[in-house]
Amino acid sequence: MITDTLKITFLCSLLILFTASDSHAQPPKLDAEHFEDKDITVIIGSRTPEQLSAFYTGRGFNQASINAITKKCFIFGMVDNKTYDRLWLILDDWQFFAADGSPMKRLKKGDWAKIWKETGLSTAHQSTFGWTQLPESRDLRQFEHVGGNVAVEWKDKPFTLVATFKTGADKSGKPRTITVENLTCTPK
Repeated sequence: MITDTLKITFLCSLLILFTASDSHAQPPKLDAEHFEDKDITVIIGSRTPEQLSAFYTGRGFNQASINAITKKCFIFGMVDNKTYDRLWLILDDWQFFAADGSPMKRLKKGDWAKIWKETGLSTAHQSTFGWTQLPESRDLRQFEHVGGNVAVEWKDKPFTLVATFKTGADKSGKPRTITVENLTCTPK
C-alpha cells in the first residue's frame, strides 16, 4: 500500500515539474534507480537542463538564474521510511564520487545564496527554488516520505552516490547505506 502511495507522489511530483514544458504531448523520459526493501524505498534519478529550464521559466525565474541552474547537475531523490524507527535524511551524509573516485562538490544553501545575489533572483523565486530541493536535514517517521532535488557540480562522465541514512530518535541506530552507480548529469 505505501509503495503505491510513494509511486503516486513520485508521479505527481514529475507532473508538476513538467507542466512548464512546451512539449506536453510527449511523456518525459526518466532515468531513475529504484531501491526498495522492507524498511526503505529510495528513488534516485537525474534532471536534464531542458527540464530544469522549462520548469523554472514557467515559474518566472530570470534568465541569468536559469542559466546558472542549468550549468549544475541536478539529481532528484525520493525517500520513504517504512519502519517504526526514525530515518534521517541528512544531505551531508550523502557523498557523490566522480568516475575517477574523487569527491564531487554538492551545492548547499550558502552556495545558492551567492548565485542568487549574482543573478539578481528575487526572494520569492529563491523560496520557490528552495521548495524544489531536498531538505538539508529531515527526520522521517513511519510512512513519511520526502522528495526533491540535490545539485552537484557538472560531470560529463557517470558518477556514484553513496547515501547514508542514520536511524533512531537520537541518530544512534544502525545506519542504512545505499549506493547508486552510473548516475549522469543528463539522462541516458
